[in-house]
Amino acid sequence: MNNIGPLIKKIRTDKNLTQKNVSIGVMSRSHLSELENGKYFPSYEKMLGLLQNLDISLMEFQTELGTNYSLEDRIYIETANRLSTEQKIVELANYLEQTFTADVAKKSIRLKIKRLNMLGLVELTQSNHITAENYQPIFNYLLSCKNWHEFEIRTLANSIFLADFEVAKILAGQFEEKAKKLNFTNYIDKVILFFSNLAELALRKEEYQLALIYAKNAQKKAYDNKKIYYLLVANVLVNLANLKVGKADEIYLQEITKNIAAFRMLAYSSIADNLQNLVDLILHTKYVS
Repeated sequence: MNNIGPLIKKIRTDKNLTQKNVSIGVMSRSHLSELENGKYFPSYEKMLGLLQNLDISLMEFQTELGTNYSLEDRIYIETANRLSTEQKIVELANYLEQTFTADVAKKSIRLKIKRLNMLGLVELTQSNHITAENYQPIFNYLLSCKNWHEFEIRTLANSIFLADFEVAKILAGQFEEKAKKLNFTNYIDKVILFFSNLAELALRKEEYQLALIYAKNAQKKAYDNKKIYYLLVANVLVNLANLKVGKADEIYLQEITKNIAAFRMLAYSSIADNLQNLVDLILHTKYVS
């Protein structure tokens, strides 16, 4: 982490910015000077502010840094990802409390965002409830970035279900604008996941027309790119949204059942269970925010 300060100085001077330009609204100029000389390390929020004033995304900064993140940090992230993928939610909760702690996450923005994302997954799975304000730092970061790259796209796709819905709609609009300037072809899975998660969030918020728009976007992208897994998920969301916008047609329920059954046939039982739980929630209860 000792080379972060010198890199900030290099980027600042490359951009012909003064210490006052970069430190304004974030920290004192003297603290920035100490940081650039390796004698001070900023908090998560201050680091975000510096990146914003430097007009550089986290991905760009870490690419410049070269090392991205240490082996130790990678272990924290990969362990959390494995537990979430395997749906070992109790183990994940214990890991976040005992090992991948808040103090550990202070080391970098990447760790901070990953831990918040995993905490949100635990909260939603265990209580079917999201305390959106707890996860706002994720979206503060995304909103502060002028340009998004791979890290930002992945973060957006994986975390959008944690956003306040008004913030999610802003990010959806920004996504469309940024997509015009950046080729997302290499990240198409995450693009589809973003719109699927956005559709699910809209369903939970009873914004059914928007849910249908987002779900159809995911469905089209999955179909065009031959992403069968994501297409099955999008099909469930589209048909569920159709039911909620007043199209009380038995065929929509049949399509939902058929697509969930396809996941069971493919041995994705946990995915099938999650989708069925969502269907039951949307059709029979209201989402508590």
